[in-house]
Amino acid sequence: MFNSKQHVHKENNTYKHMKNRVSIFGTTLAMLCVVCFSCTKLNSSEVTASVSSTDKDLALESQNIYGPELKGIQDLFYSVDTRFAAVKKSEIQSATDIYTFLNDDEKQQIERIKSVNLVVIKDNQQSEIQAYGTTDHLTDAQLDILKSMDYFNHFTIRTEFRGKNMETGIIEDKFFGPHITVVPDQQATYAEGNEALINYLKDNSISDITAVINNQIFALKISFVISKEGEVTTVMHDAMTTGYPSIDEKFIELIKNIPGKWIPAENAKGEKMEQEFVFTFGPADRC
Repeated sequence: MFNSKQHVHKENNTYKHMKNRVSIFGTTLAMLCVVCFSCTKLNSSEVTASVSSTDKDLALESQNIYGPELKGIQDLFYSVDTRFAAVKKSEIQSATDIYTFLNDDEKQQIERIKSVNLVVIKDNQQSEIQAYGTTDHLTDAQLDILKSMDYFNHFTIRTEFRGKNMETGIIEDKFFGPHITVVPDQQATYAEGNEALINYLKDNSISDITAVINNQIFALKISFVISKEGEVTTVMHDAMTTGYPSIDEKFIELIKNIPGKWIPAENAKGEKMEQEFVFTFGPADRC
């Protein structure tokens, strides 16, 4: 015979068992949520720490700060200098041989001169004004060209020679071809120092460089003149482009608005004079 009391008791036991399983499942689910939240918070803290500990001078080396667009752009070059290697006009006027234009390491490598070609540079191109020689002593024609050079004129002096490879010691055909800018005896200087000038250009251009796509950016040159009064004038997009007009324009704006003062250039007589500088920016291996 069917026992209703036994049936009710059995149903009650089943209900209690199911209730216990639901309770255990709910507790387990809650614990999992806590663990997941803790892991997420930990990861978030690690990212925040990574960002906050990154020095702003190295900002371009960290994709954590500026996103994947800058990945790989690790070595950007910033420079404010004369167009080419600076040599004082007084030194050029008194030069008699090629060694005035070479450093000590270069001088030591030369065993025998093969040729020396002095060429005036105009508009960033080699001109037809040139004179050829075959020894380390400058010819009369070469000396005449040098004596005609004015401030901020440019030239190159290509010396081909037999010389020693400083790594292997083997004598081989080599050449030096320094490009030179004629400068005053006292060049113009930024009162707060060159490092402060470069930091100003870096710090105020970082956000604009985030426009870079696929890590492709090219070299840019902007020329400007420091007047006799120590003011920035004649700012020009001189040559090349980063490939991003917004970045080019940003650097032009920054150059025009350099804060602080400049000490103007002076010639050998102590007279104040203008001086041209060139700002160069881009990947270090392509500037």
